[in-house]
Amino acid sequence: MDRCLIVVSRDRPELWQELRQNYAQAEGVEIILDRRQGQQWALSEDGTDRRSLLTVGPDVQGQGFMVVPRL
Repeated sequence: MDRCLIVVSRDRPELWQELRQNYAQAEGVEIILDRRQGQQWALSEDGTDRRSLLTVGPDVQGQGFMVVPRL
C-alpha cells in the first residue's frame, strides 16, 4: 500500500480505534483524529482556519474519515 494518512472525525473515537487496530501492521499508514477544530494558533489574520485548503468533504462527514495520499 502507498503511504497515506487517515484522518478520522474527532466525534468518532470508536472508528479511530478500530482503524488503528485494523492497520496496526500496515506500513506507511498513519491514523489520526482530526485536530483542525478550535485552535487559536491555526487562525489566519482574517480569523479563518489557515488549514482550510483541505476541505472536509462528504468522506469525513458521512463516513467519519478521509484518506490523504502522501508522497
